[in-house]
Amino acid sequence: MSEPSPARVHSGSGLRAILLATAVAGGIGYLIQAVVPRLVSHETYLTFQTFWSSTYLVVSCLAGLQQELTRASRAGPDGSGHRTWRAFALIAAVTSAVVVAVLFGLIGPHVFPADTASLVAAIALAALGYGLIAAVSGAMYGVQDWTGVGGMTIGDSVLRAIAIALALCAGGSAILLAWAVAVPFLVAAIAIWLWRGRRIAAHLQLDVGMSALFRNTAATLLASLATGALISGLPLLLRAFAADAGTGLLASVILAISLTRAPLVVPLVALQGYLLVRFRDARGHVGIVLRWVVALLALIAALAGLAAWLGPLVLAWLYPDYVALDGGVLAAIVASAGLTGILCLTGPAVLAAHRHRWYVAGWLVSACLTVLILLAPWEPLPRILLALTVAPVIGGIVHVIELARIGTAQEAGVTSER
Repeated sequence: MSEPSPARVHSGSGLRAILLATAVAGGIGYLIQAVVPRLVSHETYLTFQTFWSSTYLVVSCLAGLQQELTRASRAGPDGSGHRTWRAFALIAAVTSAVVVAVLFGLIGPHVFPADTASLVAAIALAALGYGLIAAVSGAMYGVQDWTGVGGMTIGDSVLRAIAIALALCAGGSAILLAWAVAVPFLVAAIAIWLWRGRRIAAHLQLDVGMSALFRNTAATLLASLATGALISGLPLLLRAFAADAGTGLLASVILAISLTRAPLVVPLVALQGYLLVRFRDARGHVGIVLRWVVALLALIAALAGLAAWLGPLVLAWLYPDYVALDGGVLAAIVASAGLTGILCLTGPAVLAAHRHRWYVAGWLVSACLTVLILLAPWEPLPRILLALTVAPVIGGIVHVIELARIGTAQEAGVTSER
């Protein structure tokens, strides 16, 4: 008897599996972000956080591989798309590692003044590993193998937590911590293929060929790079373009961003593949996403108020050696996280309708505005807060404009690509 297709798994059980895996992985990531600054010096923490930010900027960019493969993949009676997918995955992962090594080889001395070669090599390895993870996870999302998706999400995070714990026990140098972040990507990619590879090979079908995969992925990679700049890459951007804030204030702002953004943004980022499948297969998905946006706005307002009230006390208690930030600053940081989260809802809704150009435009506008505001000749803290809040609002407006057009087309029964 043949094995049942993973696509038969109900979407409700898929959402539960992903949410559970996201909660576990998010908790582990949050624990890492909370513990490391208490155990290392400010300078080591800045190097670690810059490396973490750089690595996850690469990861966010390569998530574009996952998003296009999620959109293009379907479950079918045979694995006719497996060979194309496998060739695409290997070419994309190796190319990613080479490009990352070259780019960070050029900018590495600026962002990593010490131990440049070792840190750049670690980022290149992370790019190779995550390129493979993105390809495998995109296929699993596409065929709706939720068990595999959840297992991969948890496994990668658990491996990283163990590696970082060992690095801290061994002295907690920046190099040890960097390799502890990078190596688990490749290990997780190999493990997930050994576990779920046969299911993917047996069921995977693609709705486009190799050339279209590369063409569409170029668009999603660009958007994912912008996504990463607004989320994982923020500490890297701040250290590069807001260094005039000083080490103490900059470390405190980066710490606050890392701790307060995770509960809002990380779950939405983790759900990108699920949302893309949900919107792709749902009729009238524009109305669904707009209702979710309104609900998220209400949640943002409540959390920003809570951050203004309790945030300074909690951070002063947990991190007394860091520069104190007032309630207004923390409220703005939390609100900016929620506004970025809205882009994580509108983006998949636009991409699900094959509006690749508009998907890219929303994220790219936000990222470019972030950098432009950070380069403005203003005081460090006000321009950081302005960059965090204004940029995602403008990008969200770009997506909402196209969603309105999609909604009008849906009402008129028009489904053709614009």
